[in-house]
Amino acid sequence: ILSSMFLHANLTHLILNMIVLFQFGLILERKIKSLNFILLYLLGGIISSILSLFYIYFAYIYFNQIINLVGASSAICVLMGFYAFLDKHSTKGLVIALLLMSFVPLLMGVNIAWYGHIFGFICGYMFAKIKK
Repeated sequence: ILSSMFLHANLTHLILNMIVLFQFGLILERKIKSLNFILLYLLGGIISSILSLFYIYFAYIYFNQIINLVGASSAICVLMGFYAFLDKHSTKGLVIALLLMSFVPLLMGVNIAWYGHIFGFICGYMFAKIKK
């Protein structure tokens, strides 16, 4: 559950995740301070992974699919969701970005954990709402 957010499928996957992490990480770390940022990232990543396990279990039971979950995307989407709550002007654009990065790769035949992105974004948004 924890290690999946530190593993990546390939170098491109790692680079793309790190670019987005850098973008939102810089902004959020300044707003909520380092310790809160680390807690948000790790706790959000763990909760997103647990929620993703429900989807993975469902896919295995009902469709006999075996899914390996790797990447920091869920935890990064937690940051995006948190930021979407903090900056109401960015919410619409971030939701569109989330949908694009979750479903466009699927249309191109790239295997992606779209459900992890959605769970992460919702977790981040809810964390921010609770924190308020």
